[in-house]
Amino acid sequence: MRTAYSLLCLLLISCTANIKPADLDQLNGYWRIYKAVSPSGEEKQYKSNVDVDFFGLDNQNGIRKKLKPLLNNQFNNSNDFVAFSIAFLENKCIITYSKQNQIWQEEITELTANKLKLKDARGVVFHYIKYQP
Repeated sequence: MRTAYSLLCLLLISCTANIKPADLDQLNGYWRIYKAVSPSGEEKQYKSNVDVDFFGLDNQNGIRKKLKPLLNNQFNNSNDFVAFSIAFLENKCIITYSKQNQIWQEEITELTANKLKLKDARGVVFHYIKYQP
């Protein structure tokens, strides 16, 4: 029984997604939100969402923009963006946004070439997939 408990603990620890600085290059590009999950488990689906989030990262500083895809694989672009920086604090990858004297944070809980999860201060986890025009 003790061995089974030890193996279970090891499995839970090894499944924890830790984002590393080398992973951050995968954040660059276009992402589409498809659902949000509250801390209570309630899900909100974004099936007809037409907006795309663009992340442009250079080292650990970048910008985030909301874009609308057009029919010709282009985007309706504006000059509106949010600047951000990324820091690693207590084994967490934290994005700190700053716009017009407002500062807020999100934690990157998962980042792969095709999947992104961001958790806000309320504990809501936003699920994104890489946008393919």
